[in-house]
Amino acid sequence: MMVFVVFLITATTSNAQLKTGDFDVDVVSVRAGSKTGVSQKNTRVDVYTRVPTSQVSFINTPNGFTAGYELKLNAIEISDDNRLRNLVQSKIWDANLVVNSYAETRLDDKFDYTTQSVDLKPGRYIFEIQLSDKNSSQTYLRSMPVTVKDLRSNVAISDITLLQSYDEVKYTIVPRITGRVGSEEGGFKVFYELYSDGENDVVITQEVRRSREDGAAIKAVALNPDPTKPDTDLAYSKQETVFLNRSRSQYIVTVPMDDFKVGTYQITVSVSELGGGPLASAERRFSVEWSGLTQHIEGNIDEAIAQMEYVAKKRELSFIQEASNDVERYQRFRSFWDKRDPTPGTLRNERMEEYYYRIASANRNYGGTDDGWKTDRGFVLVRFGEPDFVRRKPHSFDYEPYEVWEYQRIGRQFIFVDKTGFGDYELLTPIWDERTRLY
Repeated sequence: MMVFVVFLITATTSNAQLKTGDFDVDVVSVRAGSKTGVSQKNTRVDVYTRVPTSQVSFINTPNGFTAGYELKLNAIEISDDNRLRNLVQSKIWDANLVVNSYAETRLDDKFDYTTQSVDLKPGRYIFEIQLSDKNSSQTYLRSMPVTVKDLRSNVAISDITLLQSYDEVKYTIVPRITGRVGSEEGGFKVFYELYSDGENDVVITQEVRRSREDGAAIKAVALNPDPTKPDTDLAYSKQETVFLNRSRSQYIVTVPMDDFKVGTYQITVSVSELGGGPLASAERRFSVEWSGLTQHIEGNIDEAIAQMEYVAKKRELSFIQEASNDVERYQRFRSFWDKRDPTPGTLRNERMEEYYYRIASANRNYGGTDDGWKTDRGFVLVRFGEPDFVRRKPHSFDYEPYEVWEYQRIGRQFIFVDKTGFGDYELLTPIWDERTRLY
């Protein structure tokens, strides 16, 4: 085990997934230190912010283009009956930026980072973070629910921090405040602290599970109660036995992403006794996002328009295709997707991104004489996403090869049969047929 002294560094980095006109906040609970005047009954809460340089106003000065902003945090306690109680903590801090050129002030992929800490008793809060631009007097407000962990037990784990970068020489980190990981990255790092007031051998388990949508809820649990079926939600798992002494230990863990699909995930770190009894745990949600949308669309806009067949009505598709020139056709294409953007006013259109990710996945996995999205399996994949479970039966003398796709989250299953023996799987029953119901 390596122990690191970790400092947050203010840096400018790049991430094209930023929400325009907004700023990002991450909140992490860690055990309070032994400073004079700090109650050990409290938890130290680290507040990280990421502000785009294009969000604030710059003025030209002899030292360069300068900007400044003020951040104010209000921590409001939530009662057991879910009512707002008292304002228990308020803190204000400033940040200043200097860049060399006007072009740098307009970039959407450059950011400024800050960090501040407050001490709070364990419980539930609403954090209101207000950003005030000093040059324009423009104000932005973020409000978020926060659970401050109680870390006073003999063995405890801080909240988990996703890392944007880590310097192995200086032992410094930059948090990944957005909680988003690009699909092309191949892996990412997380950081957490483990606290022990005694000495004993323990088992540390790290698991990453893919979350599934269940109505309005999202659950990071295995959907299949049948132990004979594979646990398809488990994306990564590692277990190790370590000796804990009386200390605060810091861990930086690399999570590989070889088999990760686009979607929402939850990483869980748990500590248990050698005999199996649980001691402490921490969870963190994050998302894996497809990085190929721009390339997919710009590679062939006419093909991208044709691929809208499963989401657009015929008249909508004709309206886009019949535009008088390329510019108008692209504008109509963007307008169609802008109207369906679940987060308007941001750079990302999650619905568009998910749709074309499914198209690309179908082409990659089911392409042959036809493009993959045009096949029956591609059609179902684009319409409903990845199945929860797939049962495959190879060719035998008694029956043709077939696949059964189960969607437990919508109570449906679809059967595909390879009647030719060349991998041309056909949907046995139309998707709207009642016979596709699981129950």
